[in-house]
Amino acid sequence: MLPMYAFPVTIGAFALILVLARLRVPLAAAILAGAVVLGLLMGAAGKLPCLMLTGAIRPATLALVTVQILLLVLSRTMQLAGQLERIVTLARAFFRRPAVAMAALPALIGLLPMPGGALFSAPMVRSAAGEVKVSGAFLSAVNYWYRHIWEHWWPLYPGVILAMTLTDRSFGAFVAFQMPLGIFMAAAGLLIFRGSHSDLHATAPPAPAGTKRRLLRETSSIAVILAVWAAATAAVEALDLSALGEQGRMVLEKYLPVTLGLAVSLAWTVRLNRVGGRTLLRAFADRSIYDLGLLVLTVMVFQHVLESVNATPQIASELAAIHLPVEAVVAALPFVAGMVTGLAVGFVGTSFPIVLGLVAALPGQPALPPYVALAYAFGHLGQMISPIHLCYVVSNRYFETPFAPVYRSILGSAIVTAVLAVAYFAILRLVMG
Repeated sequence: MLPMYAFPVTIGAFALILVLARLRVPLAAAILAGAVVLGLLMGAAGKLPCLMLTGAIRPATLALVTVQILLLVLSRTMQLAGQLERIVTLARAFFRRPAVAMAALPALIGLLPMPGGALFSAPMVRSAAGEVKVSGAFLSAVNYWYRHIWEHWWPLYPGVILAMTLTDRSFGAFVAFQMPLGIFMAAAGLLIFRGSHSDLHATAPPAPAGTKRRLLRETSSIAVILAVWAAATAAVEALDLSALGEQGRMVLEKYLPVTLGLAVSLAWTVRLNRVGGRTLLRAFADRSIYDLGLLVLTVMVFQHVLESVNATPQIASELAAIHLPVEAVVAALPFVAGMVTGLAVGFVGTSFPIVLGLVAALPGQPALPPYVALAYAFGHLGQMISPIHLCYVVSNRYFETPFAPVYRSILGSAIVTAVLAVAYFAILRLVMG
């Protein structure tokens, strides 16, 4: 092979995915095209069909797709039953200051990963502002920014689940070093309110008696997931799963608890809202749910092909030879992928296999969490400024504002978040090695 081959080939396949996505080719098809080009140019033409089939049907892939479908069905069921609307109405009364409610409502809805969920919280943000005259760009910026403060670590997000899978980290271990990124983003978002009308910061009368209790009841579907997840995790860890083999044990430990949590929560949500069979069928029949499932499947195919052709070790050697800072690659690849795809699953699936391979090949075997945090932070920032991010599109459309003013509103917050993420990376690397 040429002295520099695996790197340009892999980056070329990566760029092909991004270009096709930018040209409005369905992202799943774009990712499969990237996997095909990568396999062909890395000399795996003869076994490429087998590699892609294996990547699609291996247990980890099927388990991951099942989880994605269940969590999106749950979100859709809550929406159809009116439960989500009740949640945000009660939250608006509970958070007495308009500015707090404006940030809290999209954040609350953000706990459930609904595609285009910013459209659901948008009218609530407008209502929370009350009679205060503010621009549509300001409202859209608040709605959009705070809708996504959980996406670095909240376990219901497909990107988080995929990142945990690719990094082979448990939920607890992943959250421990990812949660600060969400805190940074929430704090940086306060810059959006800079110079806003003083009435937005006025305190309203206390909420009616029982508001908190009713809010807790309406959010019980989320609490059920976490409770069942914790109990199932403890039960699985107590079992002897050696007969399943290393791969089977890993899949069961990682996916069974969350699958049970989602299934029980769905049953609880149906009972809580007295959802009929027709409504539940509508939730399961939502085509967008299965489109996302297909997208996750293709991401896992790409990742399996990348692993099988041993591209990442070769890339690491080639980059080391030209002394390109790995930190720059770790930040830049997810950022560009996020910006072009507008999806966490997109930037995690296309860039993390490369990032993880580069880090694994570094001398001295440095700790992985600092690099994962840096990659996820910049990937998330990339998707936040993506003009094709669905939440960005629908939020701007609802508030009847063009893109440019919203970009200006969130730019300061994005820069501060990036600076804090780099500082966090430096501290983590210093502490963890």
